[in-house]
Amino acid sequence: MADNSSIQPQRGIDLYAQTFELYRLLVEEARDARRARRELVNIFLTLNLAGLGGLGLIAREESGLNPTLFGWAVLALALTCIIWRTSNAYYNRALKTKYKIITRYEQEMGKTPLFEEYTAMGAGKSMRAFTLERVMPYLFVAAYAVFYLVQVDRLDDVVLWLQQQVVRSRQQLGFV
Repeated sequence: MADNSSIQPQRGIDLYAQTFELYRLLVEEARDARRARRELVNIFLTLNLAGLGGLGLIAREESGLNPTLFGWAVLALALTCIIWRTSNAYYNRALKTKYKIITRYEQEMGKTPLFEEYTAMGAGKSMRAFTLERVMPYLFVAAYAVFYLVQVDRLDDVVLWLQQQVVRSRQQLGFV
């Protein structure tokens, strides 16, 4: 981002009006980015729900289930979740940057309504660790993994292995 701290007013326009116009444009950009992120979440959510439904239809037809083909479908859907998560992270970084710049403009103008709202809501800390938007891609990947393991009849093996790992960890930590 370029440093706009030495904005030169255009002839006939005062500096405050020009700063306010830049501020207004930044706020609109932030709104557009939030809207785009919301639309992207809706697209990925729809895609993954349709994918789960498709996997369910394939699995319902027990005769002739090809585990390799089923596995590729699960892998493709899991990859969409990775793309979903990285897209969310990009939008979060972009919005954080935009709001830092907006806050700087608010401080220059002497009025800070967005910053005050952000601060009054806990400065984002209360919801940062857990949001459905952040967790959904991981939940879908976990669902795909369980779905696949059930279809290839390996879920019991994985559960047994996980139980053994928990017991071993507890023994190493001295809990048993």
